[in-house]
Amino acid sequence: MRIPGFALVFLGLVGVMLFAPGAIAQSSPERLALKGYDTVAYFTEQRAMPGNAQFQHEWDGAIYWFASAKHLELFKADPDRYLPQYNNWCAASVSRGEKVHGNPEWWLITDRRLYLFGRPIGPGLMKSDPSMVNRADDNYSKVARLPAPPQPDYMRNTAKPQ
Repeated sequence: MRIPGFALVFLGLVGVMLFAPGAIAQSSPERLALKGYDTVAYFTEQRAMPGNAQFQHEWDGAIYWFASAKHLELFKADPDRYLPQYNNWCAASVSRGEKVHGNPEWWLITDRRLYLFGRPIGPGLMKSDPSMVNRADDNYSKVARLPAPPQPDYMRNTAKPQ
């Protein structure tokens, strides 16, 4: 049986439409959350751990990578438990009413909540000033409406799939 040329083109276009969105989601650095780090690992491994594109999940418009299927399932069961506070913005900056990208390598868990920071000094500042959380909580609704700052260099280089 011969398939006319236009039918092959049509089938090809349908295939692209079906499979391209997943490929775009996997490769779009703007949508990759936490620079590809596993948000569950902060809680289970007590360290920043690169995720793997093999274990990914889309949540609230972002793509999250996980180091294992177990971490992926934990996240799916309770995303709010594992998501960084202030939508990944630096907690110290939010407490000052500013918007700065958080770096997934500079972090702290306090009261079962994950906080990211834009500089390595951030976790120590929060440890020494517990009121920082209250100020950041108060400021977040205003800060969330601010325009996003330029993306720092470390955000341009995403984690490599393992």
